[in-house]
Amino acid sequence: MRLAIQAGSVADGTLEGCIAYCKAMDVANIILTAAAVPGYQETGLLDLKLLKAQVAAVEKAGLATGAMQFWPPFSLADEAATAATMSKLGKNMATVAKAGLDTLTMFVSLTKPVDPADDEAQWATYISFYQELTSQAEEHGIKIATHFSGHRGRSLLAGSEGYRRLFEAVPSPSNGLCFCIGNAWNSEGERIYNAIREFSSRIYTVHMRSTKISWGECPFWWDIPDGPDIRKVFQTLKEVGYTGVVSSEHMPEIPGENRQDISAAWAMGYMKAIMRYL
Repeated sequence: MRLAIQAGSVADGTLEGCIAYCKAMDVANIILTAAAVPGYQETGLLDLKLLKAQVAAVEKAGLATGAMQFWPPFSLADEAATAATMSKLGKNMATVAKAGLDTLTMFVSLTKPVDPADDEAQWATYISFYQELTSQAEEHGIKIATHFSGHRGRSLLAGSEGYRRLFEAVPSPSNGLCFCIGNAWNSEGERIYNAIREFSSRIYTVHMRSTKISWGECPFWWDIPDGPDIRKVFQTLKEVGYTGVVSSEHMPEIPGENRQDISAAWAMGYMKAIMRYL
């Protein structure tokens, strides 16, 4: 396993600040973000020259990057909207591959139908979307790490049963997970460790965070009652042979800190200690 910091989450919010922070913390990996590539938020398209410059800056500093946090605006409302969405996704995957990255962490969340009778139609939409998405991803050598959602009330694609159905329908090697510990805890509880084992071959990135059942996105430290056993999470990841990146998120803010400098440092120290004594 390799610890990583997401660019923009520490220091002054710049990539340069993140690089300096990582070097000071002895963290060797950086997760880039699409939103931090100039022009992306305005056009929805990644600029190859600018993205290559970011990758080069990380490598020049002696650090590594291979994954990008990528929350694409998309719509599958109708045939035209879906075609436009896939066109942009295809162009962005080509750019990411040319820049030397191989993993995109995405959150794909469509509102759950009000009428349960419409569930199967939405599943058909999900499956069709992922078939095309992963087909293009395979062409570019990209792994799609769909962010694990534990909120079954919001979307059909949530909880172990949702991802199990998706992987059975779309078995592409490009179809995988960003295994979010907090979200998985919301839906799985103590079953989370078995979920890690079940989806081990599909886990491409890990978001390490804590929560309480049904508490959603609230920030927590990692030694709270009723939260996931972080040491057991790491132990299970080690047992299944996970070698990808692990990054912290949703850490509490501390008055006077610069972004999450202090809480991220605490998280890195906590994870390093666990990994040392596994």
